This record gives sequence, C-alpha cells and structure tokens, in this order.
Amino acid sequence: MSESSDAVLAYWNEHRQQLRQSETQRSLLTNYLLVITAALSGLIVQQKFAGGTLALAVLIVVIGLYGALSAAKYHERAQYHLTQARALTATLTDLGVLAPDPRLAQFRDAHYRAYPGLSRIRLHWLWTGLHLVVAGYGVALAIIILSR
Repeated sequence: MSESSDAVLAYWNEHRQQLRQSETQRSLLTNYLLVITAALSGLIVQQKFAGGTLALAVLIVVIGLYGALSAAKYHERAQYHLTQARALTATLTDLGVLAPDPRLAQFRDAHYRAYPGLSRIRLHWLWTGLHLVVAGYGVALAIIILSR
C-alpha cells in the first residue's frame, strides 16, 4: 500500500470508529433516561399520584422529548460518518487498494428479500419513537395526577 492509501484507510477507520461511538452514546443515553423514568414513575406511584408529583410527570415528558431529540442527533452524526466512510471506500477502490466486489450487491439483495418488512423499518425511528413513547407516558401520568 502507498502512503496515500494508508492515510485514506486511517481516515476511513476514524469515521467507522466515530460511527460506533455515536451508536454507543445513543444506547447509553437511552439506558440512563429509561432508568431515570422508571425511578420517577416509582416515586409518583409511591406518592399515590399526589398533586405534588405533577412536576415529576412533567420531568418525564421533558426527558422523553430530550431523548427523542438526542437520538435523532446521534443518528445524524452516525449517518455523517457512514457517508464519509462510504466515500473513502470508493476512494480506496479507485486507488486499487480494494477490488470492486459485485457479490456485495447480490448478498445485500438476498438480505432484503429475506427480510422485506424489517429491512424497510429504519432503526433510528424505533429509538426516537421509544423516547416519544416515554414523553407520552409522562403526559398520561400528568393527566392521571390532574384528574385525582
């Protein structure tokens, strides 16, 4: 490999690592927010949906909305790094470091045929949707508190 292809490969590797880091951070944030939501929910129920727990329900709504926005942002960053890595893959192919592999398209098509429904569902919508459900749960708790 030449010096220029080594540099491109290192740059490609950096983008792939940043992509993984974005996904790891999104996962960690989601876990933290779900634990906080569970703890706040337990406190609301322990206090028997007393009026003083309305602020906790509102906090759950805020946590859910923050989580949805953060999950969307982590997806944006991951997509940026994936796009950059794909561009660098094309550069590596042009430099002759990677040989074009027509089998990749064949295996990709076979995968999509094996999972026609699931392959159309974007994973980031599931993560963002989870946080929106948390926000909706907070709204439901607030309604219960206000109706008592």
